[in-house]
Amino acid sequence: MLNFDRALTLLKEFIRINTSNPPGNEEEAILFLDAILHKEGIPAEIFSPTPRRANILATMKGKRRGKPIVLLGHVDTVPAREDDWEVDPFGGEIKDGFIYGRGTIDMKSQVICQLLSFIHLYKHGVTPEQDIVFLATCDEEVGGEYGVKYVIDKVPELKDASFVLSEGGCITDEGGLLHAQISVDEKKLSQFMIVARGTGGHGSLPHKDNANEKIVTASNAILSYNWPFIPTRVVTAYLNGILKGKRGNGFVYTTLHEALKKKAFRNYVQRNPVYNALLRNTVTLTILKGGEKVNVIPTESHATFDARLLPAQRHEDFFRIIKKLCRNQIELRPINDNTNIPQSPQSPYKTRYFKTISKVVKAFKGQIPVLPFLTTGATDLRYFRNLGIVSYGFFPVTLPKEESLRMHGVNERISIENLKEGLEGTYRVVESFASFI
Repeated sequence: MLNFDRALTLLKEFIRINTSNPPGNEEEAILFLDAILHKEGIPAEIFSPTPRRANILATMKGKRRGKPIVLLGHVDTVPAREDDWEVDPFGGEIKDGFIYGRGTIDMKSQVICQLLSFIHLYKHGVTPEQDIVFLATCDEEVGGEYGVKYVIDKVPELKDASFVLSEGGCITDEGGLLHAQISVDEKKLSQFMIVARGTGGHGSLPHKDNANEKIVTASNAILSYNWPFIPTRVVTAYLNGILKGKRGNGFVYTTLHEALKKKAFRNYVQRNPVYNALLRNTVTLTILKGGEKVNVIPTESHATFDARLLPAQRHEDFFRIIKKLCRNQIELRPINDNTNIPQSPQSPYKTRYFKTISKVVKAFKGQIPVLPFLTTGATDLRYFRNLGIVSYGFFPVTLPKEESLRMHGVNERISIENLKEGLEGTYRVVESFASFI
């Protein structure tokens, strides 16, 4: 059996390494993982694209060369404001049966579980049929340029991988009803900024060329736009799997196609942040800047939006709508040149990898639905999917909806019981993969 006490200790130490990105500074976390591997006598290679940014790769040699299975994780996190939290977000504190800290869900717990599963197989002399690679990277939270993208360019064998397992899905608890989400696809990242310019002046003399008023008007137009529901094959399979037979106020769910014809169901979807994001493009205002003094009309104002598009949607069409909504009163600036980011293809889900994960989940959770899922955020798996490599996002922990919504939010945490489950489940999955021929 894997040593859970060790997993708990390592996770607490891992959380205490502040890898907020920006700025990143993930090197300390990578050296932490390297020290663990070194202590076990497992060689690893560190890839550093720039000072204080680093990635680590270790390989368990299989009976056959090529087509490795990759256990992928990232060590960076989004930032956290200590004043907003009940505890120090980088303290690794245990409170009421939960481990608190930035990155507990996204995704330091999974990295530790993958690492210890990898080590356990290695130390017990298991020789997998094909190589198994442990890969922990930096920079995922801002696009992966210094992380996965950099390492793939440096390690050609990764382009030959047969399968990649990382973040994106879990076992979800909705009011006591469990189902497992295995992410096989993800939405497109389409972040952008709008800039409004106007005439400055004294606040006591209002006029019609106020940059702040322009940015507010444009932002309201963007946020009030009713993006259409567009069901994808993966989302249809997912929602049909969990909602069939559900009764709501004014609808009985039979199929997604039929349900979307009913206004009552569409209203139901809009009240559910997850279902809403699965079925349509979403646009969220995240940063608003304009003005520096209460009695001064600014000459320039900015609003920044985090937009996520359904897989088949085109950036060009999306931005055309945004410009039309703003009526040419603003300048539109896509962030990170979204149009040059290729959309990764959906991974198939009638595979032995999907079947293996499903079998493991049902062995310790019972006969719950195990369903394909669309990740509403972006992950590093897109780099591997773009190479035609089957890539899934799944961590076998059970999260109530209110806990999963803490990811990127305040008081992110994971229960001790969930961590135990994640460690055991991850090991069972990796052990099963080791026997693949």
